[in-house]
Amino acid sequence: MNLLITRFPMSESDFPKIWRVADGKWIDCGPLDQFRPEVEDDRVMAIVAPAPAFCSWLSLPDLEPRQAEGVAKLRVTNQALGPVHVVAKHYETDILCAAISPDAMNCGIDHLTKYGLDPDIIIPFGLAIEDTAKHVVRAEFDGMTVLRGTGFATPDEPIFRALIAGDNPVVDIDADLLRGMLLDMGQAPLLNLRAGTFAKKARTIWVTDRQRAWIARLTGALLAATILLSLVTLAKYWTATSAENDRALAAARKIDPSIQDIAQAEMQLDRKLQQKGYSKGRFGALSAGLWRAVQSTPNVTAREMRYGNDGILIAVLAAPDANSLNKALVAIQQDGFRVTATPRQDNSGATLVDLTVRMP
Repeated sequence: MNLLITRFPMSESDFPKIWRVADGKWIDCGPLDQFRPEVEDDRVMAIVAPAPAFCSWLSLPDLEPRQAEGVAKLRVTNQALGPVHVVAKHYETDILCAAISPDAMNCGIDHLTKYGLDPDIIIPFGLAIEDTAKHVVRAEFDGMTVLRGTGFATPDEPIFRALIAGDNPVVDIDADLLRGMLLDMGQAPLLNLRAGTFAKKARTIWVTDRQRAWIARLTGALLAATILLSLVTLAKYWTATSAENDRALAAARKIDPSIQDIAQAEMQLDRKLQQKGYSKGRFGALSAGLWRAVQSTPNVTAREMRYGNDGILIAVLAAPDANSLNKALVAIQQDGFRVTATPRQDNSGATLVDLTVRMP
Protein backbone atom coordinates (compact mmCIF):
# COMPACT_ATOMS: atom_id res chain seq x y z
CA MET A 1 0.00 0.00 0.00
CA ASN A 2 1.19 3.51 -0.81
CA LEU A 3 1.77 6.48 1.49
CA LEU A 4 1.08 9.96 0.09
CA ILE A 5 3.04 12.84 1.62
CA THR A 6 2.36 16.51 0.95
CA ARG A 7 2.64 19.93 2.51
CA PHE A 8 -0.52 21.16 4.22
CA PRO A 9 -1.93 23.98 2.03
CA MET A 10 -2.78 27.28 3.69
CA SER A 11 -4.98 28.82 0.96
CA GLU A 12 -7.09 27.85 -2.04
CA SER A 13 -4.34 29.05 -4.38
CA ASP A 14 -1.73 26.87 -2.69
CA PHE A 15 -0.94 23.71 -4.67
CA PRO A 16 1.77 21.74 -2.83
CA LYS A 17 3.73 18.94 -4.41
CA ILE A 18 2.50 15.37 -3.84
CA TRP A 19 4.88 12.50 -3.15
CA ARG A 20 3.84 8.86 -3.43
CA VAL A 21 5.96 6.40 -1.46
CA ALA A 22 5.63 2.87 -2.86
CA ASP A 23 7.93 0.06 -1.75
CA GLY A 24 10.33 2.60 -0.25
CA LYS A 25 10.58 4.61 -3.49
CA TRP A 26 9.58 8.28 -3.59
CA ILE A 27 7.62 9.22 -6.71
CA ASP A 28 6.99 12.86 -7.59
CA CYS A 29 3.26 13.13 -8.53
CA GLY A 30 3.37 16.83 -9.37
CA PRO A 31 1.31 19.64 -7.82
CA LEU A 32 -2.01 19.07 -6.07
CA ASP A 33 -4.18 20.30 -8.96
CA GLN A 34 -2.60 17.69 -11.28
CA PHE A 35 -2.71 14.79 -8.86
CA ARG A 36 -4.37 11.53 -9.95
CA PRO A 37 -5.09 8.99 -7.18
CA GLU A 38 -4.37 5.29 -7.55
CA VAL A 39 -6.12 2.26 -6.10
CA GLU A 40 -3.08 1.35 -4.00
CA ASP A 41 -3.01 4.75 -2.23
CA ASP A 42 -3.66 3.89 1.41
CA ARG A 43 -2.67 6.74 3.76
CA VAL A 44 -2.18 10.48 3.37
CA MET A 45 0.10 12.57 5.57
CA ALA A 46 0.06 16.37 5.36
CA ILE A 47 2.91 18.34 6.94
CA VAL A 48 2.13 21.78 8.37
CA ALA A 49 4.70 24.56 8.05
CA PRO A 50 6.26 25.79 11.34
CA ALA A 51 4.69 29.27 11.27
CA PRO A 52 0.96 28.35 11.41
CA ALA A 53 1.45 25.38 13.78
CA PHE A 54 2.81 26.40 17.18
CA CYS A 55 4.53 23.60 19.12
CA SER A 56 5.26 23.65 22.83
CA TRP A 57 6.49 21.33 25.58
CA LEU A 58 4.98 21.53 29.09
CA SER A 59 6.12 19.76 32.23
CA LEU A 60 3.32 18.67 34.61
CA PRO A 61 4.91 15.90 36.68
CA ASP A 62 2.31 16.00 39.47
CA LEU A 63 -0.59 15.03 37.19
CA GLU A 64 -1.61 11.81 35.57
CA PRO A 65 -0.90 11.73 31.81
CA ARG A 66 -4.56 12.15 30.81
CA GLN A 67 -5.09 14.99 33.30
CA ALA A 68 -1.84 16.62 32.25
CA GLU A 69 -2.94 16.59 28.61
CA GLY A 70 -6.21 18.32 29.51
CA VAL A 71 -4.45 20.99 31.58
CA ALA A 72 -1.91 21.56 28.79
CA LYS A 73 -4.69 22.14 26.28
CA LEU A 74 -6.32 24.72 28.57
CA ARG A 75 -3.05 26.57 29.09
CA VAL A 76 -2.29 26.77 25.37
CA THR A 77 -5.85 27.85 24.60
CA ASN A 78 -5.79 30.58 27.26
CA GLN A 79 -2.42 31.90 26.07
CA ALA A 80 -3.51 32.06 22.43
CA LEU A 81 -4.53 35.37 20.86
CA GLY A 82 -7.54 33.84 19.14
CA PRO A 83 -9.40 30.56 18.59
CA VAL A 84 -7.08 27.58 18.28
CA HIS A 85 -7.33 23.87 17.70
CA VAL A 86 -5.06 22.23 20.27
CA VAL A 87 -3.82 18.64 20.43
CA ALA A 88 -1.79 17.39 23.41
CA LYS A 89 0.04 14.12 23.97
CA HIS A 90 2.09 12.75 26.84
CA TYR A 91 5.59 12.15 25.46
CA GLU A 92 8.32 10.78 27.69
CA THR A 93 8.33 13.14 30.71
CA ASP A 94 6.63 16.14 29.07
CA ILE A 95 3.30 17.04 27.47
CA LEU A 96 3.75 17.80 23.81
CA CYS A 97 1.26 20.34 22.39
CA ALA A 98 0.50 21.67 18.94
CA ALA A 99 -1.92 24.50 18.18
CA ILE A 100 -3.28 25.82 14.88
CA SER A 101 -6.09 28.11 13.79
CA PRO A 102 -9.39 26.27 13.10
CA ASP A 103 -9.79 28.35 9.94
CA ALA A 104 -6.42 27.14 8.68
CA MET A 105 -7.41 23.53 9.41
CA ASN A 106 -10.73 23.88 7.59
CA CYS A 107 -9.12 25.60 4.61
CA GLY A 108 -6.35 23.03 4.22
CA ILE A 109 -8.55 19.95 4.67
CA ASP A 110 -11.20 21.27 2.26
CA HIS A 111 -8.57 22.17 -0.33
CA LEU A 112 -6.94 18.74 -0.18
CA THR A 113 -10.28 16.92 -0.21
CA LYS A 114 -11.35 18.89 -3.29
CA TYR A 115 -8.55 17.17 -5.23
CA GLY A 116 -9.11 13.69 -3.82
CA LEU A 117 -6.82 13.75 -0.76
CA ASP A 118 -8.39 13.28 2.67
CA PRO A 119 -5.41 13.32 5.07
CA ASP A 120 -5.17 10.69 7.77
CA ILE A 121 -2.27 12.46 9.48
CA ILE A 122 -1.69 16.20 9.85
CA ILE A 123 1.56 16.85 11.68
CA PRO A 124 3.65 19.99 12.27
CA PHE A 125 6.90 19.88 10.34
CA GLY A 126 8.96 20.35 13.52
CA LEU A 127 7.42 17.28 15.14
CA ALA A 128 8.22 15.15 12.10
CA ILE A 129 11.92 15.73 12.85
CA GLU A 130 13.59 13.61 15.50
CA ASP A 131 14.82 15.44 18.57
CA THR A 132 18.55 15.51 19.17
CA ALA A 133 20.20 16.71 22.38
CA LYS A 134 23.59 17.33 20.75
CA HIS A 135 22.77 20.24 18.46
CA VAL A 136 20.10 22.23 16.63
CA VAL A 137 19.12 20.77 13.27
CA ARG A 138 17.62 22.36 10.21
CA ALA A 139 15.29 20.55 7.81
CA GLU A 140 13.77 21.62 4.51
CA PHE A 141 10.84 20.10 2.64
CA ASP A 142 8.82 21.56 -0.25
CA GLY A 143 9.76 25.15 0.59
CA MET A 144 9.36 24.75 4.37
CA THR A 145 12.29 25.11 6.73
CA VAL A 146 12.37 24.41 10.44
CA LEU A 147 14.83 24.60 13.31
CA ARG A 148 14.52 21.65 15.68
CA GLY A 149 16.12 21.14 19.02
CA THR A 150 15.32 19.87 22.50
CA GLY A 151 11.98 21.38 23.53
CA PHE A 152 11.42 23.61 20.52
CA ALA A 153 10.51 23.67 16.83
CA THR A 154 10.49 27.07 15.12
CA PRO A 155 10.68 28.55 11.62
CA ASP A 156 14.21 28.99 10.33
CA GLU A 157 14.45 32.76 10.59
CA PRO A 158 17.38 34.90 11.74
CA ILE A 159 15.66 36.09 14.90
CA PHE A 160 14.98 32.54 16.05
CA ARG A 161 18.50 31.42 15.18
CA ALA A 162 19.90 34.21 17.30
CA LEU A 163 17.61 33.54 20.26
CA ILE A 164 17.69 29.75 20.25
CA ALA A 165 20.83 28.54 18.53
CA GLY A 166 23.09 31.46 19.41
CA ASP A 167 26.65 30.64 18.49
CA ASN A 168 25.97 26.92 18.32
CA PRO A 169 26.19 25.42 14.85
CA VAL A 170 23.02 24.46 13.00
CA VAL A 171 23.28 21.09 11.27
CA ASP A 172 21.33 20.48 8.06
CA ILE A 173 19.52 17.16 7.87
CA ASP A 174 20.37 15.04 4.85
CA ALA A 175 17.51 14.58 2.35
CA ASP A 176 17.56 10.77 2.65
CA LEU A 177 17.56 10.98 6.44
CA LEU A 178 14.64 13.41 6.35
CA ARG A 179 12.68 11.10 4.09
CA GLY A 180 13.27 8.25 6.52
CA MET A 181 11.95 10.39 9.39
CA LEU A 182 8.83 11.32 7.39
CA LEU A 183 8.19 7.65 6.58
CA ASP A 184 8.41 6.78 10.29
CA MET A 185 5.92 9.55 11.13
CA GLY A 186 3.62 8.22 8.41
CA GLN A 187 3.45 4.94 10.30
CA ALA A 188 3.45 6.22 13.91
CA PRO A 189 3.07 10.00 14.13
CA LEU A 190 4.40 11.72 17.22
CA LEU A 191 1.26 13.88 17.29
CA ASN A 192 -1.70 14.16 14.93
CA LEU A 193 -3.67 17.38 14.46
CA ARG A 194 -6.39 15.29 12.80
CA ALA A 195 -8.10 14.78 16.16
CA GLY A 196 -11.04 16.11 18.15
CA THR A 197 -13.25 18.34 16.01
CA PHE A 198 -11.08 17.63 12.99
CA ALA A 199 -10.86 13.86 13.44
CA LYS A 200 -11.25 12.00 10.17
CA LYS A 201 -14.68 10.49 9.91
CA ALA A 202 -14.77 6.80 9.17
CA ARG A 203 -16.11 6.22 5.70
CA THR A 204 -18.95 3.73 5.50
CA ILE A 205 -18.42 1.46 2.52
CA TRP A 206 -21.76 0.06 1.48
CA VAL A 207 -20.47 -1.51 -1.71
CA THR A 208 -16.90 -2.42 -2.57
CA ASP A 209 -15.41 -1.72 -6.00
CA ARG A 210 -15.61 -5.42 -6.84
CA GLN A 211 -19.26 -5.61 -5.79
CA ARG A 212 -20.01 -2.44 -7.73
CA ALA A 213 -18.49 -4.02 -10.85
CA TRP A 214 -20.63 -7.15 -10.42
CA ILE A 215 -23.76 -5.03 -9.90
CA ALA A 216 -23.00 -3.16 -13.12
CA ARG A 217 -22.52 -6.45 -14.99
CA LEU A 218 -25.72 -7.96 -13.62
CA THR A 219 -27.68 -4.80 -14.41
CA GLY A 220 -26.35 -4.83 -17.95
CA ALA A 221 -27.16 -8.53 -18.34
CA LEU A 222 -30.69 -7.98 -16.98
CA LEU A 223 -31.23 -5.08 -19.36
CA ALA A 224 -29.96 -7.14 -22.30
CA ALA A 225 -32.20 -10.08 -21.30
CA THR A 226 -35.22 -7.77 -21.03
CA ILE A 227 -34.58 -6.30 -24.47
CA LEU A 228 -34.04 -9.76 -25.96
CA LEU A 229 -37.25 -11.08 -24.37
CA SER A 230 -39.17 -8.10 -25.73
CA LEU A 231 -37.79 -8.70 -29.21
CA VAL A 232 -38.67 -12.41 -29.04
CA THR A 233 -42.21 -11.60 -27.86
CA LEU A 234 -42.67 -9.04 -30.64
CA ALA A 235 -41.38 -11.58 -33.15
CA LYS A 236 -43.90 -14.15 -31.89
CA TYR A 237 -46.76 -11.64 -32.14
CA TRP A 238 -45.66 -10.61 -35.61
CA THR A 239 -45.40 -14.23 -36.74
CA ALA A 240 -48.81 -15.11 -35.27
CA THR A 241 -50.41 -12.02 -36.81
CA SER A 242 -48.87 -12.78 -40.20
CA ALA A 243 -50.17 -16.38 -40.03
CA GLU A 244 -53.70 -15.23 -39.13
CA ASN A 245 -53.62 -12.64 -41.90
CA ASP A 246 -52.55 -15.29 -44.38
CA ARG A 247 -55.42 -17.57 -43.32
CA ALA A 248 -57.92 -14.72 -43.46
CA LEU A 249 -56.65 -13.65 -46.90
CA ALA A 250 -56.93 -17.24 -48.18
CA ALA A 251 -60.53 -17.44 -46.93
CA ALA A 252 -61.37 -14.05 -48.50
CA ARG A 253 -59.95 -15.12 -51.87
CA LYS A 254 -62.31 -18.10 -51.90
CA ILE A 255 -65.14 -15.56 -51.98
CA ASP A 256 -63.44 -12.94 -54.17
CA PRO A 257 -60.26 -14.11 -56.00
CA SER A 258 -59.44 -10.49 -56.96
CA ILE A 259 -58.48 -9.57 -53.36
CA GLN A 260 -54.74 -8.81 -53.21
CA ASP A 261 -54.02 -8.17 -49.50
CA ILE A 262 -55.59 -8.15 -46.05
CA ALA A 263 -56.39 -4.42 -46.17
CA GLN A 264 -58.46 -4.93 -49.33
CA ALA A 265 -60.18 -7.90 -47.67
CA GLU A 266 -61.18 -5.72 -44.70
CA MET A 267 -62.57 -3.06 -47.03
CA GLN A 268 -64.65 -5.69 -48.87
CA LEU A 269 -65.97 -7.00 -45.54
CA ASP A 270 -67.03 -3.52 -44.41
CA ARG A 271 -68.82 -2.97 -47.70
CA LYS A 272 -70.71 -6.27 -47.37
CA LEU A 273 -71.76 -5.41 -43.82
CA GLN A 274 -73.11 -2.03 -44.88
CA GLN A 275 -75.05 -3.62 -47.73
CA LYS A 276 -76.76 -5.88 -45.17
CA GLY A 277 -77.54 -3.01 -42.84
CA TYR A 278 -74.66 -3.51 -40.42
CA SER A 279 -72.12 -0.88 -39.57
CA LYS A 280 -68.73 -1.96 -38.26
CA GLY A 281 -68.12 -1.18 -34.63
CA ARG A 282 -71.55 0.40 -33.95
CA PHE A 283 -74.04 -2.44 -33.33
CA GLY A 284 -72.80 -3.47 -29.95
CA ALA A 285 -72.84 0.01 -28.47
CA LEU A 286 -76.26 0.94 -29.96
CA SER A 287 -78.05 -2.24 -28.94
CA ALA A 288 -76.39 -2.27 -25.52
CA GLY A 289 -77.46 1.31 -24.88
CA LEU A 290 -81.03 0.57 -25.92
CA TRP A 291 -81.34 -2.58 -23.81
CA ARG A 292 -79.81 -0.86 -20.80
CA ALA A 293 -82.48 1.87 -20.99
CA VAL A 294 -85.29 -0.64 -21.47
CA GLN A 295 -84.19 -2.81 -18.53
CA SER A 296 -83.83 0.16 -16.21
CA THR A 297 -87.38 1.40 -16.90
CA PRO A 298 -90.28 -0.75 -15.56
CA ASN A 299 -93.14 -1.72 -17.93
CA VAL A 300 -91.15 -0.78 -21.08
CA THR A 301 -90.62 -3.47 -23.72
CA ALA A 302 -89.00 -3.57 -27.14
CA ARG A 303 -91.37 -4.92 -29.77
CA GLU A 304 -89.12 -4.52 -32.78
CA MET A 305 -85.46 -3.84 -33.50
CA ARG A 306 -83.56 -3.74 -36.79
CA TYR A 307 -80.67 -1.95 -38.43
CA GLY A 308 -80.84 0.44 -41.36
CA ASN A 309 -78.42 0.52 -44.28
CA ASP A 310 -76.74 3.59 -42.81
CA GLY A 311 -76.00 1.91 -39.48
CA ILE A 312 -78.98 3.45 -37.63
CA LEU A 313 -80.71 1.30 -35.04
CA ILE A 314 -84.50 1.32 -35.58
CA ALA A 315 -86.71 0.10 -32.73
CA VAL A 316 -90.29 0.18 -31.50
CA LEU A 317 -90.81 0.50 -27.75
CA ALA A 318 -94.10 -0.09 -25.93
CA ALA A 319 -95.40 0.86 -22.47
CA PRO A 320 -98.76 1.28 -20.69
CA ASP A 321 -98.27 5.05 -20.53
CA ALA A 322 -96.20 7.78 -22.15
CA ASN A 323 -94.38 8.63 -18.88
CA SER A 324 -92.59 5.26 -18.81
CA LEU A 325 -91.47 5.68 -22.42
CA ASN A 326 -90.16 9.17 -21.68
CA LYS A 327 -88.01 7.78 -18.85
CA ALA A 328 -86.51 5.22 -21.25
CA LEU A 329 -85.80 7.86 -23.87
CA VAL A 330 -84.11 10.11 -21.30
CA ALA A 331 -81.92 7.19 -20.18
CA ILE A 332 -80.78 6.55 -23.75
CA GLN A 333 -79.96 10.20 -24.31
CA GLN A 334 -78.01 10.38 -21.04
CA ASP A 335 -75.72 7.69 -22.44
CA GLY A 336 -74.84 10.12 -25.22
CA PHE A 337 -76.77 8.58 -28.11
CA ARG A 338 -78.72 10.71 -30.60
CA VAL A 339 -82.39 9.76 -30.57
CA THR A 340 -85.47 10.60 -32.65
CA ALA A 341 -88.86 9.37 -31.38
CA THR A 342 -92.41 9.40 -32.83
CA PRO A 343 -95.19 8.40 -30.37
CA ARG A 344 -98.38 6.53 -31.34
CA GLN A 345 -100.93 4.09 -29.94
CA ASP A 346 -101.87 0.60 -31.08
CA ASN A 347 -105.32 -1.06 -31.12
CA SER A 348 -104.87 -2.40 -27.58
CA GLY A 349 -104.42 1.11 -26.18
CA ALA A 350 -100.71 0.71 -25.39
CA THR A 351 -98.44 3.65 -26.04
CA LEU A 352 -95.76 3.02 -28.67
CA VAL A 353 -92.81 5.02 -29.90
CA ASP A 354 -91.00 4.60 -33.20
CA LEU A 355 -87.35 5.12 -32.29
CA THR A 356 -84.10 5.66 -34.18
CA VAL A 357 -80.78 5.59 -32.33
CA ARG A 358 -77.46 6.93 -33.74
CA MET A 359 -73.98 6.96 -32.37
CA PRO A 360 -72.83 10.27 -30.86
